[in-house]
Amino acid sequence: MKKKLLTAVAVLASLCGYAQTKGTSTLGLGVNVSTNKTEFNDQSSSDSKTKQSSFSLGYGLFIKDNTRIGIELQYGKGSGNSTDTKSYGGNVTYQQYYPLIGKLYAYAGGKAGYGYATQKFENTESYSGSNKTNQYSLGAYGGLTWFVSKRFAFETTLLSANANYLNYNQKVNGATVTENKQTNFNLTTQGFIDDLGFKIYLLF
Repeated sequence: MKKKLLTAVAVLASLCGYAQTKGTSTLGLGVNVSTNKTEFNDQSSSDSKTKQSSFSLGYGLFIKDNTRIGIELQYGKGSGNSTDTKSYGGNVTYQQYYPLIGKLYAYAGGKAGYGYATQKFENTESYSGSNKTNQYSLGAYGGLTWFVSKRFAFETTLLSANANYLNYNQKVNGATVTENKQTNFNLTTQGFIDDLGFKIYLLF
């Protein structure tokens, strides 16, 4: 009887989640890849295919149990349709974790960020240009985190909402043709729903 009781306790312990305690640090690596392809029935039209990749590296600290603040640096690149894009940026983040089942947690958080992007395009030998964008953003987001062990975790974002302010400049053949400022709001689902997006955390 005693042996069975000890076995049951061990099984329950293995199913329990790891409480993310105050003072725990995280080092995170994020990857997001998406591909879009458009095919035309008209044989005279060329198919269109674009690919976007982004990577992030961040550090976080649990300031209290299941509450983490962090800073994140980002780099992205894309290509397709005679264009090349590069982006750089950073975020300050806040996340609150909520235990679901075992090592699986839901989380909700907010962030403030800045991003800079450049895009170069060339349609013909006599027509080329570039775009430059400065973006400031405030956002809220949520998703799931799986704390695989006390040292590793996987995380994906399922829903995000962002308010953005952009300063946009476009040049064609060396001359400025467009310069504007705008604000926008977007609500998106991402992560494993419509593209590959996840983060890997090292906890220490």
